[in-house]
Amino acid sequence: MLASWLGALPVTSFLEDYLQHQPIAQPTTTLGARPLFDWDVIDPILATAADVMVVAGGKLLDLPPPRDRYELRGYLRMGVGLAMRHLERTDGGLRTVAAAFEHDVGEAQVQAFITPAGTHGFSWHYDDEDVFIAQTTGIKDYYFRPNTVTSALAAPAQFQHFVEETSPLHTSRLVAGDFLYIPARWWHMAVCEEDALSISVGVRPRRELCRSSAVIAPISPDRC
Repeated sequence: MLASWLGALPVTSFLEDYLQHQPIAQPTTTLGARPLFDWDVIDPILATAADVMVVAGGKLLDLPPPRDRYELRGYLRMGVGLAMRHLERTDGGLRTVAAAFEHDVGEAQVQAFITPAGTHGFSWHYDDEDVFIAQTTGIKDYYFRPNTVTSALAAPAQFQHFVEETSPLHTSRLVAGDFLYIPARWWHMAVCEEDALSISVGVRPRRELCRSSAVIAPISPDRC
């Protein structure tokens, strides 16, 4: 799966030049992922997702998760979106995505995001995992930059350090079928141009695949 999402870039080149080092975006390489998470299949995913965050403007909201597309539309009209974690545990298609990344790179878990037009879900933050994004519906502008101000594990208390960041800012606009890779611990956030759905695979690469210069606070003996 990694090979198809990378498009013309060989996997060996990605592992050597990009993994845990620098981002890369590719157009139309994740078209095959669109049927896994679009408006036509949203109902069973909403009905079975067990780890759902209701978010708007960078804040978690104390609202019950919608359980079908009709409830979801009401949230979207209010500018409220969703972040759903560990969907590989509840959805067969997304379980296949996680298994493919497990095989190609390392331990993987699948998140999915539903974000209304003109809004953003989470504000500037970073993840301990490398992030592989497939935009499945809509248009989303991603912003990202190296993290030079904190090496602590990702946590809300650490995200306030973003105001100290002076590293170069990068941006990439994704439309349905586009791919973006963001290395672990890079700052990032995204703003929607129109209602958008996306899949985000968080991966902890096997140690033998990692660049030694990028390793910060190892998670376990065999992971970066």
